[in-house]
Amino acid sequence: MALFRFFPAAALAGVLVSAQATLAAEGGFSFYLPGLAGDIALAQSSEPGLQVANTVYFLSGDAGTAILQGKVNAGLDLTMALDIVSAGYTFDQKVLGATYTVGAAIPFGYAELEATITTAGGGSFAAERDSFNIADIALVPLELTWTIDNFSIQLGEAIYAPTGAYDVDKVVNLGLNHWGFDTTLAATYFNLETGTEVSIVPGVIFNTENNATDYQTGTEFHLDFTANQFLSETFALGVRGYYYNQLTGDSGSGARLGDFKGESFGLGPGFIWFPEFAEGKLAVLGKWIHDFDATNRFESDYGTLTVAWTF
Repeated sequence: MALFRFFPAAALAGVLVSAQATLAAEGGFSFYLPGLAGDIALAQSSEPGLQVANTVYFLSGDAGTAILQGKVNAGLDLTMALDIVSAGYTFDQKVLGATYTVGAAIPFGYAELEATITTAGGGSFAAERDSFNIADIALVPLELTWTIDNFSIQLGEAIYAPTGAYDVDKVVNLGLNHWGFDTTLAATYFNLETGTEVSIVPGVIFNTENNATDYQTGTEFHLDFTANQFLSETFALGVRGYYYNQLTGDSGSGARLGDFKGESFGLGPGFIWFPEFAEGKLAVLGKWIHDFDATNRFESDYGTLTVAWTF
């Protein structure tokens, strides 16, 4: 059975954008985006060599209140579409007995926000803003994978750099204007005889302060999971889900709503297809996840479609 893991799976699970528009964390958005952990064997490495992928990511959600650019906003509706180009390289030589992979991801896209903005004088007005630009890139300097029989364990570290478009005077930004460090430890069970796969990826994100707004997002816990059953040699159906919980509160003079911790979880279906003509080198993967609960975050629907190649 062909086996392909979309890179960068767990390590890039939360890279890719802040439209600066939800609740918990600054603007309620963090480097973690539900659904970007991948679709299959999240703790397995690819074969040695180069892997590239292109993911189209879509989000539609609404929230009650948030701090955007130092102002209180209410009645928020967000629509976002991203295109994320990622690449990874797996080395032949083992490190500490593990397969070693490095990688990076570059996202760009469009975000539109509708909100009621409260001014410093206490007044309010309805506004609609959008942005089309590059978002923060992610670098993965470390991804170590150990595999024994049907089980794999993977330790990953991602660094999110404040390279995305950001203007403190704009309501919608595709950059967060601070650094983030995401440590993940993933586990996968994959039985090639039965075609059954289950993965779980817990991780913790540490954030630096946004100096433009004096706002520091608290430490965040995130967990992604997949379960797949291959119905043939080339096609599988399964379930995708996530859980997010902000461990420590937001801080700084810009955190006008207090610690404002967030929590959410979602679940949905997914599919995997390996076209026969590509002989396992090409994969098409997709999913839809619905938030069943969200506290101090956007309550959203998420969709992804990924085309990935190995060389």
